[in-house]
Amino acid sequence: MHRILTVIACFFIMLCIGSVYAWSIIASELIEHYHFHVFQSQILFGVLIAIFPLTMIFAGKLGKLGKRIMHRYFGYISGILFLCGYTIASFSHGNFFILLLGIGLFAGTATGFGYWVALTTPVQWFPHRKGLVTGITAAGFGLGAVFLSQIAEILLVNGYTVLQLFKFIGIVYGLVIIALSTFIRQVPPVPGSAEPHAKASDFIRTKPFVKLFAGIFLGTFAGLLIIGSLHLIGGQYGISAHILILGVAFFAVANFLGRILWGLFSDHVGAGKSLVLALLFQSVAIASLALFPLNNTLYLFLVVCTGFGFGGNFVLFAKETAQLFGLHNLGTVYPYIFMGYAIAGIAGPLSGGALYDHFASFTSAILLASLMSLAGGLLFVNEIRSVPHEYRA
Repeated sequence: MHRILTVIACFFIMLCIGSVYAWSIIASELIEHYHFHVFQSQILFGVLIAIFPLTMIFAGKLGKLGKRIMHRYFGYISGILFLCGYTIASFSHGNFFILLLGIGLFAGTATGFGYWVALTTPVQWFPHRKGLVTGITAAGFGLGAVFLSQIAEILLVNGYTVLQLFKFIGIVYGLVIIALSTFIRQVPPVPGSAEPHAKASDFIRTKPFVKLFAGIFLGTFAGLLIIGSLHLIGGQYGISAHILILGVAFFAVANFLGRILWGLFSDHVGAGKSLVLALLFQSVAIASLALFPLNNTLYLFLVVCTGFGFGGNFVLFAKETAQLFGLHNLGTVYPYIFMGYAIAGIAGPLSGGALYDHFASFTSAILLASLMSLAGGLLFVNEIRSVPHEYRA
């Protein structure tokens, strides 16, 4: 029973912290009502995305302490910081630096602790279904934008400000994360079965690590550039306001389904082949946003395709890490690989914002994102070869 409750709790924690993927709605409000530049709005998003993988590395080091620090405590820390961060943002009066502190630093750190515990704990209970279980928990992160986009639409349409939305997110989501963390349980250790954890110096220069790091950077650079500007991209083509908000929700649902289905698919054909297909699929979907004249229907269809491909990044790279370096090393190795996502979190949105501010169009940014995803997929055409035996499960 503990393992089922752990998976359910981690799924909903992911759903709460995954609300960041509705950022394009918040960015539009900051630009319209507080006169932010697109570049500024993307800095806030990029810093949050960069901080949380850094926090995962720290959480991974603490996680090695095992019984002395229970994993659910990381969930408590996540909830408290989430509450504090968005509450600080709600009192910012639109000041960029206060928003950077509340959302970038506090919420970014909260996301890192929550993501680490929710990703690494459930899979320990199901070592033979790594792809599916990782996909289920990671899917919660992708689904987070569905709920927040609908909540945001209701509040904003009824006259609430984006700052009041921040207060709602902080208080409600923060308390939910804290409550859910009480249900997280770790796999009881078997006496004499402890395996040595890898050190960074053991794996960081291996070819598989470099490929995984580069691959997740390229794949998520593309997706994050689009996510951070989804609202603005649709607006460029005259898509209606309701469809733009619906697009954020559709992206999140597709992201959710992608994480589960790519995970399930990889259990049958392997993560390497799945990565090639997912990143190539994402590349074509993104390019189509710039190559075809968009109407409401085509916009939603391509948003769904992009979200579905993007979802594969978060289950397939984690599964391949566990497969190559050992399940017991997932919490140690994956945060370092996930740093590729951190760099992409800054580079992707900022590149998109800078290109838009320069060309007054998202076409060049969209094509750049497509090429990055294509490059990521090509990295795995020959699949990743094995690492030294001592790092395997």
